[in-house]
Amino acid sequence: MKTQADTCAETKNAAIAFLGRVSARYPLSRAILFGSRARGTFRADSDLDIAVLLRGPPGQRLDAALDMAGIAFDVLLETGVLIEALPLWETEWEHPEQFNNPALIENIRREGVWL
Repeated sequence: MKTQADTCAETKNAAIAFLGRVSARYPLSRAILFGSRARGTFRADSDLDIAVLLRGPPGQRLDAALDMAGIAFDVLLETGVLIEALPLWETEWEHPEQFNNPALIENIRREGVWL
């Protein structure tokens, strides 16, 4: 996995705004950019996929995802960048077999960029 994002300023600004707000509500461990923006193949209308790694025991993914979608909407209004957040707990990252889609975690590991 890459260690630095070689992305445009728009992507960085949106990610910083989003993660700042998420970290105020959740025990944020790390974040990983994945998808077309991580690969550098995005278009102007591409979303920004961010895996949000959370500390602690796994919680309610749906509740966290809905809350993060609300945060992402606020960031969209400010930056024009649509963010799709995937909340993951550290134990799921360390043991993908505990996640409902282990192939997705493996894909994020392959092409993701640590933020």
